[in-house]
Order: sequence, then C-alpha cells, then structure tokens
Amino acid sequence: MSTYSMTRTRWRLSGAGVLLALSAVSLWPSYASAPVSDPVVAVEEDWELVVNDPNDNVISPQFQTIMSPTPDASGYYAQTLWNYRETPDFQPGGVQLQSYLGESLVRTRSVEHRILSTSAETITWTQALQTDGETLTFSVVNGQSTTWGDFGKDMTISYTAKVQTLNDYDPEYSASNACVTYGSNRVQSLTLKEVRYFGAGGVLLAVDSTPHSASY
Repeated sequence: MSTYSMTRTRWRLSGAGVLLALSAVSLWPSYASAPVSDPVVAVEEDWELVVNDPNDNVISPQFQTIMSPTPDASGYYAQTLWNYRETPDFQPGGVQLQSYLGESLVRTRSVEHRILSTSAETITWTQALQTDGETLTFSVVNGQSTTWGDFGKDMTISYTAKVQTLNDYDPEYSASNACVTYGSNRVQSLTLKEVRYFGAGGVLLAVDSTPHSASY
C-alpha cells in the first residue's frame, strides 16, 4: 500500500559516478521534471539494497541516499545515512535522517538499530517527500531487513521550505547521488525500483517502474 503521509555527507557522487568533495564545485547533469503536468505534492521512492557479506566488526557497508524537490543541492533536501550516524559524533549502526539547506545542516534525527550483520540479505524501504506549500516533509517507511526487522514507523523529518510543488523532482538525481560510502565490495546492488507521483488529496498521478541503479 502506498503511503501519502510522509527523510550529505562529506562526499557525494557526481552524475558521472565520481566521488566529489562537497566543498568543490561540481557540474551536475541535466534532469527532467516530473512526468505529469498536474501539481505534484508528494513523491514516493521504493529502494532496495542487496548485501553480499557485511562485516559488523568494521561497520561495513555504510551507504547514503538523498531526496530533493529539485535536481540540485542549492535548496532544501534530505539525506539518509544507513548503518551509521555521524552527527554530533560517529555512532555505528542505525539510520540518521538529515535535512540540509545548501551546505548547511538544518536538523537531524537518529534511529538506533543494530549494525548490519546478515549475509545475503535484502533491505527494502520507501522514502517519501511531501509538501503542503509551507512545510517540506521527508520520511522513511515500510522498511524490511533481516538484521533490522520491520522499520520506518517513526522516521520523519520536516522543515519550512515554502516549496509549492514537487514537479521539479527527478529520480535520476536521487539515483546518481545515492552511494555506498564505505565497503562497496560488500554490496551487490543499490537500486531505486519504483517512483510514484501524487497530487492533492493523495491522487496517484503517475508511476515510474523503470529501475534506476546507483553507482558505487
């Protein structure tokens, strides 16, 4: 079932799949807008990470996903850190939601979980972005993992962004900025499986079932 209620690190992938320091100037590829003309007020992304052989002794793998209302990092956007938390101090395991305005960290929210430790497990989750014209809200919901069990029941972060619609959202931006930050040899795949676009009142406007693979 879809959910209509609605989550940077020091390195990020460029559109060419090259890790760049955030302080450096990078050139982003061109992105398309949402595949509908109606006002989009919510977007859901279904993600899948397939782990081959994690190592809990060195907290590996660690990965991140990003979701933004626009195909750039100059405005508000959300980042999720997986299998580690970095603010205010590094903590192994768990998940940390972060909201940014450009280079500035606005707020964080951490969820404690065990360190990933199950070989050949598949982790699935939905991350969602929603706007009411005033508040931009990011959530992680419907998560399933062998190590973590069911997760995403209270993983939400919001900020006042005054974003009217999400029609400038593009899934390729999410996919090109998702990456395994540590232990890529322990990951088989990181894939954006499906994207759903919603209008006012939760009306489903479009579904993109084309897989978007993250480079790592």
